[in-house]
Amino acid sequence: MIIVATTAAHAYTHKAISAALPMVKRLAYPVLLSRRSLPWATYIFTDLDRLSAWQLEVAAHLYRTLKDAGCRVLNDPAKALHRLALLRRLHALGVNSFNAWPAAEVDAVDAFPVFLRTAAAHRGNLTDLLETPEALRSAVFDAVKAGYPISNLMIIEYRAQPIHDDVFRKLALFRLGDAVAPDPSVHQRHWAAKYGENGVAGEQGYRDDLALVRDMPYAAAVLKAFAAADIEYGRADYGLVGAKPEIYEINTNPMLDAIGKPHPFPERTEATQVARALYLDGMAALDSGEAKGRIAIPPTGPRKMAPRGRGRSPAYLWLP
Repeated sequence: MIIVATTAAHAYTHKAISAALPMVKRLAYPVLLSRRSLPWATYIFTDLDRLSAWQLEVAAHLYRTLKDAGCRVLNDPAKALHRLALLRRLHALGVNSFNAWPAAEVDAVDAFPVFLRTAAAHRGNLTDLLETPEALRSAVFDAVKAGYPISNLMIIEYRAQPIHDDVFRKLALFRLGDAVAPDPSVHQRHWAAKYGENGVAGEQGYRDDLALVRDMPYAAAVLKAFAAADIEYGRADYGLVGAKPEIYEINTNPMLDAIGKPHPFPERTEATQVARALYLDGMAALDSGEAKGRIAIPPTGPRKMAPRGRGRSPAYLWLP
């Protein structure tokens, strides 16, 4: 059995995978973190950027309890880097050529153009490209005025390159423990390619995409980002600039479908089928096999401090 832990609002991401692989179960953190016993299984902690600091701490203690009991557990909540820290580390290591800054350090930005986005969640960019320090300061001011906490705002140096005309390609690679699987590219007539536009890559573009899915030529480079992030399960989104991969983020709870959507180009359909088969094989390989009973979850660490009794908050909601 494989248990994928997600926030309650984002349990839908692996619904199709659970249908394709019955051993994959989904469990929301409010349930997972309040249990006093859990079944023997492989556990995957996802959605880490959506958890509060206290929830991360409770989850990290649970991770260690499960690990000590002999379970296979992926994504240590105490170690996995979130978006800003990851981008800064990748730049420092030379994996990425672009940098990122917290919005509170707006005067430290020394490269343009840049754009503004939140450090948590997956809503994409908040601004278009900002070409000057004055435009950046104004954008930060406007974002805070609109209600975005400055502690959750980050500034990212622009680094992207169109494949032709004004069409951009975002590539992606899954890590599933020791296995990797590609994800078909997203093509869009905007530098912040996120949702994609059917057919815009053209016949040659989808042929190239199929080759990228089959060969995964940048897997070794992208795996360096996973290692730097201390993330064992998730999807890395990246682009090619001058034939060099630039890592944009690692999403630990990516949206997945089992078979893909209809597409006007057969190469795209084939790429989706190849990619999903590799993903399902990699996920199935994580299966813990036959259950070995249940694991007692002792009230250690933050659980010991959590209040008990009727009408009181459960451990995952209690704050120190």
